[in-house]
Amino acid sequence: MSVTKKRLAIAAILLVGVAYATIIQSFSWNQTSHYDLIRALDRDSATIDQYQENTGDKAFYKGHFYSARAPGLALFALPFYDTLNAFDANKVARSMQAQRGDDEMIYFIGLWANVLPGLLLLLFVWRMADRFEPGYGAAAAVTLGLGTLVLPLSTLLFSHIFAAFLGFLAFTLMLKERDGPANPWLLAGAGLAMGYAVASEYPLFFVGAVLGLYLLSRRDALTPLGVTKRAGAYIAGGLVGIVPLLLYNHYAFHSWTHLAYSSIPRQQRGFFGIDAPSLKVLATLLFDSRGLLTLSPILGLGALGTVVLYNRGKRAEALTIGGVCLCYVGYNSGYYLPFGGGFMGPRFLTTMLPFLAVPLGIAYKRWPAPTIALAAVSLTTTIVATITHPLTGYETEVVIWARYLRQGFFQPTIASAIGLGRGWGGIWPFLLAAGGAILLAALSTPRAQMTRSSLLAALAVLAGWVLFAALAPTVLGIDHRGLLSIVGAGDHTALHKGFGDYPLKTLAPLAFLAGCLALAVAGLRRARGPRPIPIDTGMSN
Repeated sequence: MSVTKKRLAIAAILLVGVAYATIIQSFSWNQTSHYDLIRALDRDSATIDQYQENTGDKAFYKGHFYSARAPGLALFALPFYDTLNAFDANKVARSMQAQRGDDEMIYFIGLWANVLPGLLLLLFVWRMADRFEPGYGAAAAVTLGLGTLVLPLSTLLFSHIFAAFLGFLAFTLMLKERDGPANPWLLAGAGLAMGYAVASEYPLFFVGAVLGLYLLSRRDALTPLGVTKRAGAYIAGGLVGIVPLLLYNHYAFHSWTHLAYSSIPRQQRGFFGIDAPSLKVLATLLFDSRGLLTLSPILGLGALGTVVLYNRGKRAEALTIGGVCLCYVGYNSGYYLPFGGGFMGPRFLTTMLPFLAVPLGIAYKRWPAPTIALAAVSLTTTIVATITHPLTGYETEVVIWARYLRQGFFQPTIASAIGLGRGWGGIWPFLLAAGGAILLAALSTPRAQMTRSSLLAALAVLAGWVLFAALAPTVLGIDHRGLLSIVGAGDHTALHKGFGDYPLKTLAPLAFLAGCLALAVAGLRRARGPRPIPIDTGMSN
């Protein structure tokens, strides 16, 4: 990659980070649960008794309320929170005109706790994707950052992005160690990142287990001494990384192993709320109106890219990506609340997304037209949902995304904070940064070599997606099964919300048009490229 293209790639990813930082999202229980824990720890306490009324994500244990969240994110954010207090950020937050004061403080904390990890995650994905398909890493990273659940979660004080970054960092360190001589220090660093990831979000244990198998797959170190040193370093790092969780448990509950989750009645069913995986729930996670592949169909090409990676000889890496994805869709399809409550998609699957995004570079080169088309679809659906109402609680509620877009009613931004409202006059900072990121990523990527047959294939893929997204979740009863999951989790009104049938019937055609436009622009960019120079044979007429 030339220096210019490398700079364009870095600038594109930085602009995605800027886009994250422009949005001041609305109140949610998950965010306030983290915020309450941060405030409690700042006052040398683990109980959230004085704040507990603002969140439902809490546990009651021996007469006190505790945050239901794992403590890793709060502990990471605590020094930054202290810095904010030193500069009287709370006063600034309450003078802003975007939300209600506490929301602005959550936004300030999120600049450190979710925006920064989101940006770092994209940088690591860029480097790894560029390693497997040089020149295409920026396209893969920006697609991940703006066309998947990474976008809304990088604007919200949830733990998913922070934990996903740590898990992917561990994979990156292991890949680096695999390139050279055995290096226990790199593996100890991977273990440290993995351990703290588990302390931040417990299901990261699955990633840790898969990466442990990846570590053992290095053939030149499969000796008793080599395995002992390498595995020992990884495990030792993991134990150090998990120490903050153990110390918090002892401080809060006077037990090294007690978790707040174990005091929540619904988490006591099965293994912390997880039963045997269900194919019906899996179909809901992937294909209903909030489904992962319905909203971000580009991830399907990430799966195909993983197969190509395997066929190229990178079998351990491809199997690691596949293993992480299999673990996450497996456990999530057995969880009692698959979508995790009010959110625009299956947020528990977020950790697997950076792994699945790495092979997108391969897809962009091998199948440029379909990849560009589905990337445009994914960008459109994800961006519209994020800037309108990402905290949807029901499958049929997603109809509100197109309605708010048509009305010009958006989530507040930094422009809203200075009085520019929640219409088009307020959303422009996000759109400007996101649009700039997409443009620079395109400029940093080699020109697509698209044939007429590939363009026709891309149009067929687009047509298939728009028909499925607009009609199938309702016709096939997938949305209904999703609503039944919500009923089973305790909300008996879910089937009577009255949001209407075919919830994506307006947004899906809009995304289809975005895909067609992206193909047209890519075709023009290719047509305007330099023409081949005729070969001079030395003969004259």
